[in-house]
Amino acid sequence: MVAFVGSSSQHLRSPNSFDEVHHFGLFRRSTPRQLLRRFGIVFKDTLEALLAAGGVDARIPTKDQVNVAGESLFRTSAETDVVDLFIGHSWNAGRWPKFLALCMYFNLGMAIKYACGTWLLMVVVLVARSGITGLGGSCLLLPCLVYLPMIVLLLVFLLGHQIVGETPSLWVDKLCIHQTDPDLKAEQIAALAVFVARSQRMLILWDDTYFERLWCNLELATHARFCGAEKVEVLPLWLAPWLLASILLDILGVTLFFQLEPVFPKWSEAVTRYAAAMLGETRGGSYFVACFAVWLMSSIVYLPISIPCFFSFRMKLRSHQLMLNQMAAFDVKNAKCSLPADREPITQHVRELFRDRDGREEDAKGTGDVDAGEVCLQNYAVNYFPDPLQRFNVYVRGKLRDSVIAQIGDELFVPWRTCLIAFLPMILYSSANVLGCDNAPCEISFRLQGFRSASECMITNAAAWVLCITLAFPLTYPILLRMLKLIFSFGDGVPQHVAAFLCCPLAFMYNYICGGLIWASLIPLVLQYSVNKLLFFLLVLVVLSVQLAWLFSGHIRQRNEMSCRCTKRYEAVSGNSHAT
Repeated sequence: MVAFVGSSSQHLRSPNSFDEVHHFGLFRRSTPRQLLRRFGIVFKDTLEALLAAGGVDARIPTKDQVNVAGESLFRTSAETDVVDLFIGHSWNAGRWPKFLALCMYFNLGMAIKYACGTWLLMVVVLVARSGITGLGGSCLLLPCLVYLPMIVLLLVFLLGHQIVGETPSLWVDKLCIHQTDPDLKAEQIAALAVFVARSQRMLILWDDTYFERLWCNLELATHARFCGAEKVEVLPLWLAPWLLASILLDILGVTLFFQLEPVFPKWSEAVTRYAAAMLGETRGGSYFVACFAVWLMSSIVYLPISIPCFFSFRMKLRSHQLMLNQMAAFDVKNAKCSLPADREPITQHVRELFRDRDGREEDAKGTGDVDAGEVCLQNYAVNYFPDPLQRFNVYVRGKLRDSVIAQIGDELFVPWRTCLIAFLPMILYSSANVLGCDNAPCEISFRLQGFRSASECMITNAAAWVLCITLAFPLTYPILLRMLKLIFSFGDGVPQHVAAFLCCPLAFMYNYICGGLIWASLIPLVLQYSVNKLLFFLLVLVVLSVQLAWLFSGHIRQRNEMSCRCTKRYEAVSGNSHAT
């Protein structure tokens, strides 16, 4: 948030002056529906946006029309004594990144539920219409089981806040501060610290200018003093565009995957026959080679999406690094302020929030869950940083940064759940592949694959897909990020960009190699059981599980460590100065 009037910060209210603020009706609440109405028009900082948000249609507005728009916008909020969520943002960031970020925050979970519900409904309808084995080669599977659920997902992602009933209450400056009444506006801005202190949680819409804004730092310092780092959520503005780009690219990959058979008829059968001819009568070996080769060759569908994928992941890597680096080097004295007159009162307010209250001995005695070493570290930290502003700096560099990493990880981390969401089109396609019997009539397909019945074929394929979805698909993104970071650690020139570009298809190919191992070890086991094949299949599962645990559980270990000793240490720097 930035200051709107120069005089507003001259007499900033204490966070403890809530009764007076509430008496004058200064504290307001809004809803996600109001905030995201007309695709987040309130985040566009222009007069035209104010008029549109206030429902006034005028190309050359009069002063009265502007006042009417401001009053109408203000009346969309209501008086309150507490809100669930305080939304902090910088006005330097654009409207659309904020809109998409908040759509992701409020609507993503609901969008996934609606998409899965649509998928389940279509499965029931199609099976009831044609039977479980009557959908082989059906042209309805891809549109009904992939495209339609994904359309529902995107629509609910963008518009879900319009269809929900009970939503969290929130505070956001454009809706809860009067935009056209200068006196009321000044009073509300002066009470900013009160609004922050009376908010249950704080959501930071991070962009590369957030920590540079002095008003944003005041919000953060107040929330740190009264609520703590564990109630601060940081949502980077690059995250939603990156996730949407990954989903859309995967839809393209699924479409190309589905077109392999029509464009190259019976290519998988040709691979199987070639493997059988090469290995002779070794049926298990021929099926292993054939399944592995088919999956490896299928990775070619991701070659066309390598270019946009490269730009998307490079943006993710660099933006995430920038956010963590900014927090590591944070200094409130370097923050920018639009109006020079605001700097001193805001800085003084932050200094008061982090000032030592001469309660060190009582604080140390009251920390029952902190050992003696931690108490010594706390006393040392308070003495070592006598300047309250420096304590705030250490708080952001330490405890808050650790909390952010615990929430969203470092630049190499992508949550397992997020990876599955990004691959949701391919996950939905797996059902089309199973029910469609590899784009052939089921009674023919199971014989060509060597199974004894159509049901055995479908159950085996379903099991293989489930294992690929859980053990292989999520590997792509963390591996790609590690490859990109390694390459860019050697520089940012043309050779590095060429090598990084080549990493994109390689990462997807590795995903398909792992998937190929699952299929190639499971199908021969089902077709011709033996102890050796069972042991090999279990070995593949163990290796893939260990690999998955290494890539995803490191963040959990890091979070657990931060939640105990590291968090206590940074409480030493900020916690003692928080005592009142």
